Amino acid sequence: MTFSLLHATDFADRLLYKIIPPLKAGMIVLADRYAYTAFARDATRGVDRQWVRELYSFAVRPDLALYFRVPIDVSVERLMARRVKLKFYEAGLDLGWSANPLESFRLFQGKVLDEYDQLVQEFGMEVVDARGSITDQQRLVRSVITQHLNMNHVEITDDELV
Repeated sequence: MTFSLLHATDFADRLLYKIIPPLKAGMIVLADRYAYTAFARDATRGVDRQWVRELYSFAVRPDLALYFRVPIDVSVERLMARRVKLKFYEAGLDLGWSANPLESFRLFQGKVLDEYDQLVQEFGMEVVDARGSITDQQRLVRSVITQHLNMNHVEITDDELV
């Protein structure tokens, strides 16, 4: 729960100073990671789901939430291509499920993915297949965001959607 409280404090700071002011100014805000990250991560660590949702009840409900779904094997491949070592908490080593960082990562992140699958249903998140290239994902995200903005009668050019 301490881990959850620390992350919620950091999130509250980002929300207050980086997200709310642009929203009030009428801007569109794209945020990497949001309260949903905590919902999945903290529940996987055994924190009560309802408690986490109440902890983040101050968060603005986004108009659109994207979930980049990627299989564990693809995640492992991408991470190991960029670095030599998995981070302690990222691998879930604090949970003691396995002393092997790679196996612990697979176990922990697999449970996080299960939580995200529940969140997709609960919050109506838009799922993006994140197995493709960054270029393919960017095209798909631009299309999803453009469709969403068009449904809400917001005009935006491709140059503004960066």
